Amino acid sequence: AQMSSAAQERVNLRRAWQKLEMILAANFGRRDLHVIATYDEAHLPPNRAEAVKRMRKFIKQLRAHRRARGQPTRYVYVTEQLSAEGGRLHHHMVLNGTGDDLEVLRSLWVWGQIEVERLDLWQGYEALAKYLTKEPREVGRPEPGARSWSASLGLNKPRTESESVPDTVTIAAPPGAIILDRREEHNEWGDYLYLKYLMPDKKEERKGARPPRKKRTTEQPSRLVRT
Repeated sequence: AQMSSAAQERVNLRRAWQKLEMILAANFGRRDLHVIATYDEAHLPPNRAEAVKRMRKFIKQLRAHRRARGQPTRYVYVTEQLSAEGGRLHHHMVLNGTGDDLEVLRSLWVWGQIEVERLDLWQGYEALAKYLTKEPREVGRPEPGARSWSASLGLNKPRTESESVPDTVTIAAPPGAIILDRREEHNEWGDYLYLKYLMPDKKEERKGARPPRKKRTTEQPSRLVRT
C-alpha cells in the first residue's frame, strides 16, 4: 500500500533531524557554540526572506572577520518564526568556536540580541537536532519542500554502511565509546538490539560486534554511530 502524503511527511521530518544529528556530530564538538540571534522591535524584519537575507549578511561579515585571523567558519543555521506557542522571527546557529566569540558576534549582529551557549550544555546531538528542526514538525514547513536548515560548504559528510551479519555475533560499542542509547525491540520477526554511541575523537571507529541475523546500518560521521 502506498504511504499517505501526511505519513510520508512525518517520515521526512524524522529523517531530517536524524540527518542533522549526524552532521552536527561529524563537524562540531562540545566547545563549539549554539548561537541564538533575535530582533528588537525597531529591526524586526517584515518577512522570512528578509530575515534570511540579514543572516547571510551576518555570516559573510563573520567569515571575513575570521578569515583575516586565519580562523575557519563552520555553521548550520535555521530561521524560525512560528512554534506551537506562537513567536517571532529569529535564528539558531551551531557555530565552531574560536575561544573569543561573544563580543565579535554581538558587534556584527546589529539588529537585536545575541545569546551564546556551549554545546556541552546539550545532552548529545539528538536533542539539539530535534530542537533546531522543531518548527516543521510543530507547525509545518514555511513553504512546501523548504529545507529545514542551511549549512556552510565543506562540512564533513556522514557515511552510511550496511552489511548482513551471521546469527552468532553480538552487538557492542568499541572501547572508549560513550553510549547514548541502547534498547531492545521486539516484533513478529524477532528481537533486535539498538545501539547508538559517540566516539570522543575523530578516529575511525573500530568495528564492534554486530546484531544477529539482520542488516546492520552504521551511520558513521567520524564519531556518532547507530547500530
